[in-house]
Amino acid sequence: MAIKCFLFTLLSAVSFISCEKKEHTDLFDYKEPVDLSYILQAYEWQQNYEGDDEYTILWSKITPGIPEDEFYLFEDTSFVLRVPEYVNSKQPFLANAEDFYNSCSLSWNLYSNFEVWYRGNTKDLLRYDDEVKQAIKGVSVNIIRDGEVRKAAQCFKDSLLLLMKTKPDEWSEGVDAMDLLISFGDVIESKAYKFYDDEETFVISLDSVMDVAEGLAMERFQHYLDASEDDQLGVILGEMAACNNFDEQCSLWRNWANCKKSAIEDDWLIGVGMALMKSGNYSPVLHRIWITWRALCQSHFFGASRDSSIPNNFYNEFRKMCYVSCLKRIEKHPKDIYAMNCAAALGGRTNMNRFGQNYFGNEAMIESAMMMPNRYQSDDEADSDEETEEE
Repeated sequence: MAIKCFLFTLLSAVSFISCEKKEHTDLFDYKEPVDLSYILQAYEWQQNYEGDDEYTILWSKITPGIPEDEFYLFEDTSFVLRVPEYVNSKQPFLANAEDFYNSCSLSWNLYSNFEVWYRGNTKDLLRYDDEVKQAIKGVSVNIIRDGEVRKAAQCFKDSLLLLMKTKPDEWSEGVDAMDLLISFGDVIESKAYKFYDDEETFVISLDSVMDVAEGLAMERFQHYLDASEDDQLGVILGEMAACNNFDEQCSLWRNWANCKKSAIEDDWLIGVGMALMKSGNYSPVLHRIWITWRALCQSHFFGASRDSSIPNNFYNEFRKMCYVSCLKRIEKHPKDIYAMNCAAALGGRTNMNRFGQNYFGNEAMIESAMMMPNRYQSDDEADSDEETEEE
């Protein structure tokens, strides 16, 4: 069951990928760089401030609007995406884009509510049964336009509520809520795949284009790597602001995040990441920007505990921005398979919530390891360090 959970989550982030070998031409918009002047001003302010509440003030300067309320249940439709301008599009991905996004979000949110109930009956009480059931009932399947997917969503919802009529230890052998989620996911996936002509062209990797996209600003990144600890933050912020275009900024931000040296600068990474996503620009690595930023934000601001605040609506707001940026790119470039992959990774990714955490612990830690592997030592590196210390 744990394997199923992990695979379903992972596949939602990397599915719908083309393996066709092609020249990486016309993949980038090369938009004007994002204005980071307010970030630089905050840095200058920090250099000269000597008060006791520096961190609180600094946070408000570079990352405004982060919520503080704790909540566990989803019972409204704030996660819904409406892009009616694409519903009748001749481009199949665009025509299906609204339903794909809303169907995936609905599936995760319903299951997350269910898991709050499940934990309350097996381990930790987070909300009373009636509260959870009402929250599930309050999520309307009518946000989905496609009749077949809407019917499958209603079946999924009703099945969860039916399971909740008895305690988990009273369920019949073979009853598995995860199977219900996967069945609904299969219906969503069958609709999402229709925009491709040949399913055999799919693989689960975008490594080739990612290497290109994340290699656009390596000289600037080297300046950061060469900087002293006292100067490194000023160097990277200066290089971010001096990038020639948005794609270079995205490349530099990704390399900055995926670096052990940056572990002391997460608040700045979060602030700059927010600025990149708010711009509304597209880059082939936009899904990685969002997932990396979300993992950093959750761990840094809300803590590693899986019982910490889970600001799904806040994360979802930025996911919508990135998703719509991808759709605008596809509208102008209807055959851009990479933009479709980027959008699919964003739309299919679970919210940061309790989904799967009974099996894997805090998802922010999983996403950090996936998106920022260079921050973590390998076993060989750790053994080498231990040998050095012993010598």
